[in-house]
Amino acid sequence: MSARVFLSWVLLLCVFTLGGCAQRRTPDHGPLREVVNLSGGGGSTLFSPAIRTGNLLFLSGVVGRSANGDIPEATRNALEGIRERVDEVGATMADIVQCTVFLTDIEDYQEMNEAYVEYFPSEPPARTAIAVVAVPASAQMEIACIAVIP
Repeated sequence: MSARVFLSWVLLLCVFTLGGCAQRRTPDHGPLREVVNLSGGGGSTLFSPAIRTGNLLFLSGVVGRSANGDIPEATRNALEGIRERVDEVGATMADIVQCTVFLTDIEDYQEMNEAYVEYFPSEPPARTAIAVVAVPASAQMEIACIAVIP
């Protein structure tokens, strides 16, 4: 057997061995996936309000609405909900590493940015913003985030 074939078999064995362990447990041997029940609720039988895996927190989307259709107000509404959730697990807005913003009208992008920057004044998280047909609860927008728990 050549050295190349031998190393390929060793690598394959390592991938299967380590991959099997990584799928079941975190490095501290705790559960890989933990549902985080937040005081504000937000979950249902269809989704969890937050999932923690290791030091990562995946937040379900938080809708933002304004009675008069004001997009900066709707953005602040959603981001305040996110702030409450990350505070509850001991993190801050600075610990958010990624956000996905769902807008019901892409023309609201600039107005959303005006309020968004208030919450992330420097070193903002990675972000995707897309237009969708609608978000739940007849809201103008929804924001989902991933945070690192210190």
